[in-house]
Amino acid sequence: MMTLSKALSAGQAKKYYDAEYTNARESYYTEEESIDGEWFGKLAKEWGLEGAVDKEAFARLTEGQDPRTGEQLIRHVSAKEYENQYGEKVKNSEHRAGYDATFSAPKSVSLAALVGNDDRIREAHRNAVKTAMAELENYVQARMGGKTPAQTTANLAAALFEHDSARPDKATGYAAPQLHTHAVIFNLTQLENGQVKSLQPRVVSQSKVRHRDLSLGVERAAPEVGL
Repeated sequence: MMTLSKALSAGQAKKYYDAEYTNARESYYTEEESIDGEWFGKLAKEWGLEGAVDKEAFARLTEGQDPRTGEQLIRHVSAKEYENQYGEKVKNSEHRAGYDATFSAPKSVSLAALVGNDDRIREAHRNAVKTAMAELENYVQARMGGKTPAQTTANLAAALFEHDSARPDKATGYAAPQLHTHAVIFNLTQLENGQVKSLQPRVVSQSKVRHRDLSLGVERAAPEVGL
């Protein structure tokens, strides 16, 4: 199953990087001190982003900047407070950094992978996430502005962070086994001429209907791991 967040601000994305995405304190089935994450997408590859996620590159992408040089690629909007015509204080929204698409394995799959300590199932989960993300990427469009129609680009840059536990229950503190992956999809895509544009948000939100369901990906892989 995939759930899609509302647009993340740059501040939120950078805060979540430390507090949620790379934080391994609540990941009970891994011995690592932190979660490195993994780059995904044709645009990420175009920029030479492969392997473990780099914090500085992540932060630059949340601001709409080139992850290598820090050059501003799309118009950046900073949060500002101002007084409207009625004398009311209004705060505009901060720069839209991207979206968090969370892919969650079914409970039975999570238990078999984590409690059963079956790495083959975790690998099937990873493959299913990447299959779904590749399907989503095919529909990515650039927001052109004004009355100009959005243009299909079929490329994106994302950071994948795999977690193995749900958030602890507030009453008991218990964190149930839950295999899931946060895919942070940055608000950037590239036209054929090399120009970088913001994502067309409507296409991203509609991807919940278009993409291959994660559970289907796991079911297809299940015969190979003996489920």
